[in-house]
Amino acid sequence: MADGATIDVLYVHLPFGRDIEANFGIEGHQHFMEQAAWGIRRCVEDAGRPFGIQQWPVDDLVLWLGDWPDAPSGESLEQWLDGQLRHELAQLDIDAHTRARLSEVTISHQRLPPIGVADPLRFYARALQHAQRGACDPAARERQRSAQIMERAIRERAFVFHYQPIVDVTRASVIAHEALCRGTLDALRFPDVIFGAAERTNKLWELGRVLRDLVAVSLEEMDASTGIESRLFVNVHPSDLDDPAFLEQTLSGPLARFAKRIVVELTERAAIRDYRRVKAFFATLRRHGYQLAIDDLGSGYAGLTSLAELEPDFIKFDMGLIRDLHLHPVKQRLIERMHDFAIEIGAETISEGVECAEERDALLRLGCHLMQGYFFARPAPGFPEVPAERFPVPSPRPRSLTG
Repeated sequence: MADGATIDVLYVHLPFGRDIEANFGIEGHQHFMEQAAWGIRRCVEDAGRPFGIQQWPVDDLVLWLGDWPDAPSGESLEQWLDGQLRHELAQLDIDAHTRARLSEVTISHQRLPPIGVADPLRFYARALQHAQRGACDPAARERQRSAQIMERAIRERAFVFHYQPIVDVTRASVIAHEALCRGTLDALRFPDVIFGAAERTNKLWELGRVLRDLVAVSLEEMDASTGIESRLFVNVHPSDLDDPAFLEQTLSGPLARFAKRIVVELTERAAIRDYRRVKAFFATLRRHGYQLAIDDLGSGYAGLTSLAELEPDFIKFDMGLIRDLHLHPVKQRLIERMHDFAIEIGAETISEGVECAEERDALLRLGCHLMQGYFFARPAPGFPEVPAERFPVPSPRPRSLTG
């Protein structure tokens, strides 16, 4: 290979090799290892790049790839190979018990410095050592298991939406709903788990694309079944804004026809580094009818910089600020100041996480009338109704002295 070429070392850990030998003998074990090596060969040989496969030391396999191209967008090399290898292993003529344990296979990757460095064998040995440690490490196996579950969920579109009303308390009416993602797989049920797994496995773009498609389908179904054309708050991760498919989906895809009903709710699970670019991005969306909300103000990365730079249409107060608001004068002053600031920049505030009448009434006294929380309704399929008793009873007008 020429100087400057890269070499990738991938360690494939097969933790059940000893069990195969115990059940089927040395010949059965070696037959399985040869089949597994042949499956890896089929994954890589069509690329026309140098590669090599070696059994190491007895129960595992080592693959090296010379000057290998980048994996498909959004995937690491080991994630890509993992998917390819599992497909090949699924074709093997093996017993049911071994087939059931294929999910335990883990892969770890190390890239060597470009060829031309002094003593390349030393670098190769270290890369092999690190790759072996990564593949055999329990934490690494857990990360790979998470990646497999996320890939399955995305492939099967194993997500649904539950809706939580956003209410105008002074008018005793529902003004919008927030679409909250739920998973149908046991390991991926709730938003924090779903998005956390997508972050750890580098699947945020793929997840976002699936969810946006499902939002459009859900809106069509809800319109047909309820006849209610509700405004919908749709959560967007900051990394989605880097996805080339995002604008295509929102401006010309299925979501485009619902643009004037959708509020893009920026969930700041990660810091925004380039506000100028993000501001231009949302300017494009606004020209097509979308509105912008900043989620969880007062928590994590969601701060005053977002308000000043992005000039949102809605500002959602974090539930941590709302909890026991009626008991905390300092929280009350903070909410009041932020609400006044929102009015000055032309934004409306929504108070999330309202769980009792006392919190509701404290917010009303501060001038905050748009609210959301379990006190009004829990997220549910369809558009859940808000019981009339959750709204305050209007104060009676004073009787005229003249009758």
